Amino acid sequence: MEEKQNIIIDTDPGVDDAIALMYAIKSENFNINLLSSAGGNGPIENITANAIFLTELLGEDIPVVQGSSTPLNRPSSYATGAQGKSGLGGFSYNRKKLTKKAIDGEACDVIFETLKKNKTPTTIISIGPMTNLAKMLQKHPTCKKYIKQIVFESGTKEKIYGKPYKSFNVGYDPEAADVVLKSGIKLVMIPMELGHIAYLDKEDIKQFKKTNKTGKIYAKMFKKYKDFHVGDLGAAVHDVVAVYYLVHPEYFKEEQGFIEIKYYTENNENYGYIDIDFDKKPNATVCVDFNAFIFKEHLFDALEKCE
Repeated sequence: MEEKQNIIIDTDPGVDDAIALMYAIKSENFNINLLSSAGGNGPIENITANAIFLTELLGEDIPVVQGSSTPLNRPSSYATGAQGKSGLGGFSYNRKKLTKKAIDGEACDVIFETLKKNKTPTTIISIGPMTNLAKMLQKHPTCKKYIKQIVFESGTKEKIYGKPYKSFNVGYDPEAADVVLKSGIKLVMIPMELGHIAYLDKEDIKQFKKTNKTGKIYAKMFKKYKDFHVGDLGAAVHDVVAVYYLVHPEYFKEEQGFIEIKYYTENNENYGYIDIDFDKKPNATVCVDFNAFIFKEHLFDALEKCE
């Protein structure tokens, strides 16, 4: 058996984050050293509690640290319209029944200290806004030598609706994403379109419900989860594709490109988005397609390992 990869997951659970954490844990390919909560899909206290709840649901003792409550330079603008009030769609739980608490410390410091403990560089999976990572790069610039790569889900490889599309994880804190993209760290970009390719249709959601108790909980989450790009077709699961890439890169088509943060103004608001230029000297691997059929098979294999 191959040696497990050390990873840190920076996440803002989030229905699709919840699927990503399930797959990361049940794929059995990783030593998950830390979950750091990223503000985005709701107030940071809710998001941190969701991360703790998911570790308990999935039976894995993973330390969770609470991240930044706001973007670097902007006010918070939560995605509750898509993710539901709790962040977990149509599912709710009693926070008082959680048995664990977040560990003490600022996320940027805790991530840095966790990185230093590993004998070899660690992969960071970023499936939320990049505020915690940007703060770490600013405060602890030597962190770069401890990071193998950052695999992140956000951005698009094409314009949507005929104009640049910010996508949530970058759009929530584009200034933080700018710090990360300029860091010189090896980057792998999972554009949001791959999550649309990987959406779970209504029959898939029924299968979740039939599989086991955990599947029933996820099926409840999907009820009020609204991905505006697949609409009533089902539930897009963007974030899990970033985790899947680390397990099965052979099922992805990759291109090398130059990615950077650019801005545009609309209705007196300044939006940030990822611009990709495949003709410039590359600074990132951009995944442009993958085998969604095999992905679904592997996702259900992971679900069957749950209780």
